[in-house]
Amino acid sequence: MNKQPEFPFDLTGYTCFSMINCPVEQAIQLLEEYPNICAPEDRVPFSFQIVPLPEDAKWTLLRWPKPGRFYDLMNLTMWLMGYRAGLGGENPIFVAIPPTERSGEGAFLARPDYDNRFGDSMLGFWQNWSFNYRIPGEQLSWIGENVFPQEYFFYGRGYSSTGFQLEWLNHLERIPNWVECSIMMEK
Repeated sequence: MNKQPEFPFDLTGYTCFSMINCPVEQAIQLLEEYPNICAPEDRVPFSFQIVPLPEDAKWTLLRWPKPGRFYDLMNLTMWLMGYRAGLGGENPIFVAIPPTERSGEGAFLARPDYDNRFGDSMLGFWQNWSFNYRIPGEQLSWIGENVFPQEYFFYGRGYSSTGFQLEWLNHLERIPNWVECSIMMEK
């Protein structure tokens, strides 16, 4: 059994994304409303890049400027589901792609735990270890090795077939027309 990664996770050099199957305009609205649920002190500007994916325009891609606090990475991804009908999407996904020198660690994946009736936890997979992250208490528990294969996050039980392909994130230079959206977030 491999040693599980240390928490908080070191995503230095990783390219981080939150993705949601809703129009760009809705994702921008939710992103701009997100600071209203954050604590007002110790805020710094974060400037996201947002674009519909050329391969499937129903998917909106939010590129994080740098890895933020783990809580925000997970909470904002969950926030993209929206707080009322017709706003947001149903399948938010968080993905972090490693830099070349860390490629052996693999992609970091997370999505909401749809079996949690309170809707406040994310299931994730990194370095062959699966985890559950509870938002309110910012608590992480390790589930075990290889419990969730990559396919689980995109086609798994209770998640419906999203159609998202991780390979779409390999060559971002081919995606034109990124839109900038800046918000204030906690350090």
